[in-house]
Amino acid sequence: MTSSSPEKLASSTQSPFIVSAPGKVIIFGEHSAVYGQPAIAAALSLRCYLLVSPNDNDRITLEFPDIKLNHSWNKHDIPFEAIKSLVKLDDKGRPKVTEELVPEISDKLSPLLENIESKMHHTACFCFLYLYSNLVSQETPGMKFVVRSTLPIGAGLGSSASTSVCLASALAVLGNWVTKASFSHDEPATDKDAEELEFIDQWSLIGEKCFHGNPSGIDNAVATHGGAVMFQRNVGADNQPSVRTNIRNFPELKLLLTNTTVPRSTAKLVGGVGELTKRYPTIFKDVLNSMGNLSVEAHDIMTTSKFGELEQKKLQDLINVNHGLLVALGVSHPSLEQVKIIGDKFNIGATKLTGAGGGGCAITLVNANVDETELKKAMDEFSQHGFECFDTSLGGKGVGALYSEDISNADLFSTELFCGYRDRHEIEQALGIANNNEWRFW
Repeated sequence: MTSSSPEKLASSTQSPFIVSAPGKVIIFGEHSAVYGQPAIAAALSLRCYLLVSPNDNDRITLEFPDIKLNHSWNKHDIPFEAIKSLVKLDDKGRPKVTEELVPEISDKLSPLLENIESKMHHTACFCFLYLYSNLVSQETPGMKFVVRSTLPIGAGLGSSASTSVCLASALAVLGNWVTKASFSHDEPATDKDAEELEFIDQWSLIGEKCFHGNPSGIDNAVATHGGAVMFQRNVGADNQPSVRTNIRNFPELKLLLTNTTVPRSTAKLVGGVGELTKRYPTIFKDVLNSMGNLSVEAHDIMTTSKFGELEQKKLQDLINVNHGLLVALGVSHPSLEQVKIIGDKFNIGATKLTGAGGGGCAITLVNANVDETELKKAMDEFSQHGFECFDTSLGGKGVGALYSEDISNADLFSTELFCGYRDRHEIEQALGIANNNEWRFW
C-alpha cells in the first residue's frame, strides 16, 4: 500500500464509481517520429468511461456494449495465489510493473478465456483479467465493469489506450493503490498526485501490451496525464530509452476531428516513407529534420505561460506547414485533401492529416473567432462527402473519477442506464466532464 494516510486513500471501494480517460491525436511529427525526430500528441475531449459497481454472488463481469461484449467469471476461478507468487512489489509494497507481460501469468489466465471466440473480445478480456489479477486481491468483492466510449474504435485515436487507462485506474482504486482523485476540472495540474498518475500510466502500458504487443506508450501517457506529450524515440544502437515530456496544463482549444472512414494500412504507409528516404536520402532527410524542428517550435509555443490567440495562430501556421511536409512524404489521400479544401473554403481554421495518413482522420484547429455559421456549413459539407465529423477540443484533463458519494444523481451509476445510452451524444450529455462538476482528477 502507498505511504499516504488512510483517510486519503480511495474510499468506499464497494460503492459505485466511474473513471474516464481521453483519446489522443498526433498533432505534429507523425512519420518523422519513426526516424528519431520529436513528435507531439494531445488529448481529445472524446473519452472512454468505465462504470464500476457491486455485482452478485462473487461474479466479476466485463461488459462493453459498443462491441457487444458481456462476459462473467467466478472470482474464485481466478488463480490469485499462483499469480501473486509471480508479482514482485516495489519499495512501497505496490505491485511492480514488469518490462513485458509475464508469460506464466498469461498461461494461468488462458483457461478463463477458452470459450471466447471473437478475437476482439478475447483481447479485451485478456487485458482486463491480466490487470485485475495483478492489481486486486481475492478479498476484493465481486464487481461489474461496464465500458462506454465516445471514441471511434480503430481510427488511430487511442481508444484501446483510453480503455486500458480506465481499467488500470479503476483497479488501482479497488486495490487501494492510489489516493482519491482531488483536482477539479478548472484547477491546474501540479505534482501533488504525480506518483498516482505514474502508477496508472505504467499499468495502463501493460494493458496496451495486452492489446498491441509492443506499443510506444504515448497513447496511454496522453490518456493518463491529459494536456499534450512531446516524445522522441531513440533509434540508436545504445539502447537508451525514448524521451517523453508531459505538457499537462496545455489549454483546451476547439478542434474538429474528421474521420474520412477510408481504411488504410499503417505498415504500408510507413514502408512507403522508408522507400522514399532510401531512394532520395538527401532530400527526405531534410524533410524529416524540418518536421522535427517544427515539433520543437510547437512545444515552445504550447508551453508559453500566457497562451492566447497569437500562440494559437502560430500553431495553426505550423499545422499547415506540417501537412505540406506530410504531403511531400506521399502519405496524404484525396479524401484528406478534400477535408482540407472544405476547411479552407469556409475559413474555419488550419487542417492537417493526423496519424498514418492514406485515409483515416484529419484535424482542424478552429479559429478563435470562427464564424459559427461557416463552421456549420463546413461540417454539413463534410457529412455530404460521407465523412464523420466530431466537434471536440484539444488538450484538457487526463484520467479522472466520479464517486457516487460525491454526487446526488444516483442514476449516473445505474448499470441499466449506463448500458442504454444510444450514441456518443447521449453518453457525453449524461457523463461528460463539462456537464458534471463533481468530476475529480489525479
